[in-house]
Amino acid sequence: MMSTKCKAICTLIMNIPIALAISLTAQLLATHTVVLKLLLINFAIAYVISFIVGMLVPAVKWGMGFAGVCKTKPGSLPFGLCINVIVNLVYVVVNCIILTYFNVVILGHAPIIAFVMGLVTMFVPIYIVGYIVSFLWNQPAENIARNICKEPAQH
Repeated sequence: MMSTKCKAICTLIMNIPIALAISLTAQLLATHTVVLKLLLINFAIAYVISFIVGMLVPAVKWGMGFAGVCKTKPGSLPFGLCINVIVNLVYVVVNCIILTYFNVVILGHAPIIAFVMGLVTMFVPIYIVGYIVSFLWNQPAENIARNICKEPAQH
């Protein structure tokens, strides 16, 4: 178990590549180009959203429950993959709803149907990118946070 301080640091570290990856993917899918100013705005919003979700929503607990239902062995690759299914789902649902609304309706002045279509078309690619990045970065982020906080690794 991590202390709250270590969890906060881990969440901050974890969300850097995830917020960047989902912001970049969404922008490339929507515009087929990168506009640095827009990328930075979306990164900042995704980063803050992801921190709040990471600190307030028990997504890891839900993921562990899902991994248990799937009868995977704790500490195994399938266990980690199962946990990430749920954790990534929570993060991507919240980020996709907020960022799509922000970009399509607020910035783009488009009607609500465009927001709905944006969600439908963006969700799966964003989920896949988020899943891969979060799975690959989870352990390094946790190790960095535990080193910063001088907390032992969980076995």
